[in-house]
This record gives sequence, C-alpha cells and structure tokens, in this order.
Amino acid sequence: MSLLRTFNTRLLQTAKPAPYTALSSFHSSSVRPGLKESDHNRDNLDHVYESEKQEQLKSSKEGKAKWKQELASNSEASVKADRGETDSDSKDFNEMQQKTKHLPNQK
Repeated sequence: MSLLRTFNTRLLQTAKPAPYTALSSFHSSSVRPGLKESDHNRDNLDHVYESEKQEQLKSSKEGKAKWKQELASNSEASVKADRGETDSDSKDFNEMQQKTKHLPNQK
C-alpha cells in the first residue's frame, strides 16, 4: 500500500498548476492634452480648444450654436458622417456629385 500512496502523492504534487505571478500589476499612461487622436503634434492645443470653447459658448447664448468637427474626436466625427449628419450646404449626395463631376477633367 505504501507504494500506491507514494505514487498518488507524487502525482498530486506534479498535477498542481504553477502559481501565477504578474510581472507588472499596475500600468499608467501619460495625460494627453488633445481631444482628437490626431492632435498630438500641434502646439498650444489648450489655447486652441479654449478659444473654440468660448466661441461655442458665445454662439450658444445667441442661439446659433452648431456641432463643430474641430472639437469632436475622430471617432465622433466618423459616427456623425456615417449617420449622414454632415453640416454641408448641399444635403443631397446626387446634387454634390453633379456639382463636382467636372472637376477631375479641369487642368
């Protein structure tokens, strides 16, 4: 019986999974001053965004506020474009095609 007992205890010891130890349990990232993902190479972003914000607040008090793509992130702008909520003068795509179809032939 001692042979079986020794065999079973060795089997149980080798079958235990190894304890997991994390190499790095805490990650941090630097604060990015820009709203857009593509704005990391521009200077004075805080002044640009503050002036745009003040202009937006002024126009909202006057009742003329609109959505500005400059203040939105890239993903917000993509979603708005996918929904067809662009702020162009000509809302109809066919009308826009008719206006611009001759442009590639001009030189």
